[in-house]
Amino acid sequence: MTIWSMLEIEPTHELAIIKKAYAKKLKSHHPEDDPEGYQQLREAYDTAVKWARSGQRIVSTVPSLVGEDKKEIAGAISKEIEKMVIQAEKVIRVDEVEEEDTEEEVEGATSIPHENEWALFRHLPIQLDADLQEEPADIFDRQIRELYADFSRRIKQASWHSLLNEDFMWSIEHRDRLRDKLMLFLDQYRNLPHAVWEALDSFFHFREDKEIFLQRYDNKLVEYILGQVDGSMEMRYECFLLQESLEFDIEHYLNLRRSAQFMLMEDKHTEAGQLLDEANKLFQNDPDLQLLRAKNCLDTADYMEALVCLDRVTTMWPNERDGYLLRGRLLYYLQRYEEAMKDCEYLLQEDAGNRDVQCLILECKIARSQIEEALTQTETNESKKDEFIHFRFLANKSMLKNKKLYPQRLRISSLVTIGKNIMGPILFYLLVFLKLSWFYILVYTICYFSVSELPPLVNAVFILIFLWKIRKICKTAYLFSN
Repeated sequence: MTIWSMLEIEPTHELAIIKKAYAKKLKSHHPEDDPEGYQQLREAYDTAVKWARSGQRIVSTVPSLVGEDKKEIAGAISKEIEKMVIQAEKVIRVDEVEEEDTEEEVEGATSIPHENEWALFRHLPIQLDADLQEEPADIFDRQIRELYADFSRRIKQASWHSLLNEDFMWSIEHRDRLRDKLMLFLDQYRNLPHAVWEALDSFFHFREDKEIFLQRYDNKLVEYILGQVDGSMEMRYECFLLQESLEFDIEHYLNLRRSAQFMLMEDKHTEAGQLLDEANKLFQNDPDLQLLRAKNCLDTADYMEALVCLDRVTTMWPNERDGYLLRGRLLYYLQRYEEAMKDCEYLLQEDAGNRDVQCLILECKIARSQIEEALTQTETNESKKDEFIHFRFLANKSMLKNKKLYPQRLRISSLVTIGKNIMGPILFYLLVFLKLSWFYILVYTICYFSVSELPPLVNAVFILIFLWKIRKICKTAYLFSN
């Protein structure tokens, strides 16, 4: 079996492809359930990584067999190591000869090691010792803290992918310790963008292994992580990239923003307002912060301050749809219907089928007594069968058709609708009648054309049969209608 068939990929020098294939195969070759299969998988992975890093096929037999001829593989690798050692000794001898020639030419000069020689030998033993002594979990903990401390790198998904693709992260023996280190870290530092949470989920499988995380770690922390991964609690970070420099404590600001979000979810408006005011003094150009402030002001009936926050959002971030929709709803409550309609029309340019926007337009038309236009809108924007039901829109539509509340003229479209409502049941029950009476109709037709004149008694019997069927159909229709 070749290493590539073991990994189920084509021969490649791309380490990312090899690592993804290894992670995928680990699910079916867990070291506890299948130790032999895991050992072969690990050998295939290590050999493939070495081969990919070499940049060329040094020995064609080395990356070919797994678990079949280990002596051959070990021999081939040892030969390559011997070649590398011999080459290194040659380089050192050349340097020594050059150094001796230089000493003979310059008599009495102080012997100073060559700069390249120091670079070759000075730090190498120390670095190797450090790498051997430090555990993968400790390396991961150190690097994740360094990455988090650098805000410009922290909010970039590529930085986290680079860390997660390091070799020490792929040690299955240390998988649990790596996960423990991560959860311990996230318990203290949680301010990460949605893209980074997705990168962490792709490696640690928060959603897939939800039950395991809930059993081993704090449930509130796990629920928070899941909310960040699925995007339901997402807070954006793009606004900070537009600033030349952040002259405030960014971590303190993000903690204030996150805490205020949870306070609003728990309807603690006083505490949320204090946190939002403190955050607003530090930084005002954050659309998420201004939206949180607007929602808090709406809940506390401070409508004018909410309008100021929403105006700031739409001015700084013209593509912020939530800001326009929330401001349109607020303008409707303030009876500024024309301004609310303008915000709705702007939103419909990007998303003509948005039910929230259509509902707001319908309410504005009803408030302005534009009943006929509102009725036309409800007929134009008929919901599809597979579409999510928007109850507010349907409630306004039903209320609009109440003639006692909103007098309306009879229109051709209304007549068509009435005709459809009448003809549909008539055709349905006619088909039911034919299904129940087809045999009697067939017998009566044959008798009618085969006999010159049917006796009155026969006609009376068939009429009674048909009337009985019609009675059953009418009774069924009455039961359905009630």
